[in-house]
Amino acid sequence: MEKKKSQIGFWLVSTLVGIFALIFIVQNWDKVTFNLLGLRLEGFGFLVFLVIYALGFVSGWLWEFFRNKKNTKAKDLKKELR
Repeated sequence: MEKKKSQIGFWLVSTLVGIFALIFIVQNWDKVTFNLLGLRLEGFGFLVFLVIYALGFVSGWLWEFFRNKKNTKAKDLKKELR
């Protein structure tokens, strides 16, 4: 019974996210232009926003990856010095 409730919750949340995604796409269908340091980015609004979001996600993930890697090396070095 618990598994069935979690599946219903999953599908409910997935449906709501899908609906919001469709609304976002419909409302941002117009062509937009972004200018940054001489770089001109032109395209459908929702695609430009998704690319910017993906770049932010990747940069945040890389920051966390290298930070954890640095901390792991520091901990290993402390263990060797003991």
